[in-house]
Parts: sequence; structure tokens; C-alpha cells
Amino acid sequence: MDETRTTLSCLLVFAAVVGSYLAADALVKLPRRSSSPLSGDPTLPPPYRLLLPLVLWAGPGIGARLAEAAPRRAAALRSTLALAGVRLGPEHVFGLQTVLAAAGALAGVLLFVLTGDAGTGAFFAVLAALAGWIQPGLDLEARARRRQEAVVRALPFAIDLIAAAMRAGVDFVSAVRHYVQLGLDNPLAAEFRTLLREMTEANVPQAEALDRMAARIRSPEFRSFVDAVAHGLEVGASVADTMAAQGEDLRRARFALAERKAARAPSLMIFPLALFILPAVFIVVFFPVWLRWKASHGG
Repeated sequence: MDETRTTLSCLLVFAAVVGSYLAADALVKLPRRSSSPLSGDPTLPPPYRLLLPLVLWAGPGIGARLAEAAPRRAAALRSTLALAGVRLGPEHVFGLQTVLAAAGALAGVLLFVLTGDAGTGAFFAVLAALAGWIQPGLDLEARARRRQEAVVRALPFAIDLIAAAMRAGVDFVSAVRHYVQLGLDNPLAAEFRTLLREMTEANVPQAEALDRMAARIRSPEFRSFVDAVAHGLEVGASVADTMAAQGEDLRRARFALAERKAARAPSLMIFPLALFILPAVFIVVFFPVWLRWKASHGG
């Protein structure tokens, strides 16, 4: 047993020395933060912003190889990145996952070296590596979900404003540009800016640009808005009236969603009520009774 532990310790020390050398070599070769066009980008999630040099280093190498090995996962990550509004590729996500998983495994090795407990060290290494691998994807999905909800919240006001501008005699593109020029800081305005760039700079047809925008947002509400606008433009109907009806439908849908969330609130309160509040109430009520019973029995 002692020989096995000694051999394992020597192997871990050797791995730590080699890993330290490779980490130092990687740190020397890291791209400078200021040289990257992504430095200072507010759209980057906190883990990516904090570890940007490591992401830029691991992405084109390890991350690109993993993206080639898992094309379906890479395509799903590319779609999630577009929905989240993050200017990164799937290779950068794979790179960050690899870096965090390696850091978690190294923390488990250090725990074993400090405590000498191989079982605890191995369990912590596997758990930390798994958490490091999963965390970037979960963070991106949560960010994409919040951005999608922000787009849906901002959509009724945008539809009303664009429809009012079109009733004043301007076309759809000019009405969208008027909304963008308001300087609103929300994801919908950013998507409309991308829409205008595609139509004016890349000469993408209006219906195709709207379809791309709907594919990036992946919202049923916005998809119905795009279909209604595209249909109105195709048949020559009044797009302003169509958009006004769409805005009214979106408001009713938002009110219905708020009512459903309010109706779910009592059921969501059952768990914290049973876990935190009721035990405290029982302690306050029955602890004096228990003290009196104990005193009456000579305790």
C-alpha cells in the first residue's frame, strides 16, 4: 500500500511539474488582451471576459479540433451563440470548456497531494472537471434565454413605432432605421441594426434578411411577426395595419403569460415554505413546550 502511494505520488508530482512547464509555456504564448478585437466587448459573458486570453489561445487549437470531432454540438453552440448575441465561435466555447475541465482536474490532484486521500482527490477531480466542462454551455443557454425574453418584451413597442412611422408615409426600411436611431439599448435594437446592415451593405433581400433575423432570435412571436410582414409585402397589403394587429396580439400574449406565471406562484412557494418556514414555525411553537415537558419530568 505504501509503495503504491509512493509511486502514485511520484507520478502526480511528475505530472504537476510537466503541467506547470506547459502552462508557463502557454502563458508566454497567450495573445495579448489588448490586441484582440474582442477585448472590452460587453457582449461577452463574465467567464469569457475574465479568461479571454486563454479562450483565444485554446479556441483555434484544441477547441477547433473538438468542434471538428463533434459537428452537431458545434452547430448547436453556433446557434446558441447567435441567439445570445456573443461574438465567439463554437471552438472558443470548446476551448474554455477544456481549460476549466483541466483546471478542475488539477485542483483534484492538488487536493490529493495536500491530503494524501486518493479517493477524495479523484472524486473531487472528476466532479470539478465535469462542472468546468458543463458551466460554459449552461451560462450561454441562460444568456440566450434572457436575451430572447428581452426581445419579446421590446417587440410590441417596436412594432407600434414602426407601424406609426409607416403610416406617416415612410417605407419599412426607413421605419426600422428610425427605431434604431432612437438609441435604445436592448437586444431587439441590436438585431434590427444587423438587419439594416444586411439589407443596405450586403444587398440581402428584405424577406430573406427578416427570415435570418427570425432564425437568430428563434421566438414564435417574432416568427409570426416576420411572416405577417413578409406576407403583407408580397401581396401588397397594408403592412402598417398588419403590424398593428401583430402588436395587439403580442400584448395579449404577454398578459396571458404574466397571468400564467402569477398562477404558478403558489405552487412554486410550496418548496421554500416546507423547507425553511414551517420548520422554523415548529421550532418556535414546540421548543418551549418541550422545555416545560423536560422540566416537569425532572430533566
